[in-house]
Amino acid sequence: MNTYIKYFSLLLHKKMNDIAVKYNRLNKTARQEVNDFMDFLLSKQETNNPNFLSTYKNKILNVSIWTDSDLKIFDQNQKLFNQWRVQEW
Repeated sequence: MNTYIKYFSLLLHKKMNDIAVKYNRLNKTARQEVNDFMDFLLSKQETNNPNFLSTYKNKILNVSIWTDSDLKIFDQNQKLFNQWRVQEW
């Protein structure tokens, strides 16, 4: 199994290297076209996952919301910190 992993790793490295060499040979316009095409493929892939949007929505809904009164402690700590004096030697 270990030999298989090494072989697969080398094969993957070679393929990625080949892709990088080809990409680097393209002019700026062609590179942008490749980037746009990859973005298009990724966007199609993400929308095929029906749970993607609901998962994202749940993450957004679980973001904490701080009120002005919650933030007062930071103002108080800032004032205390500004009053603090460094010990002189």
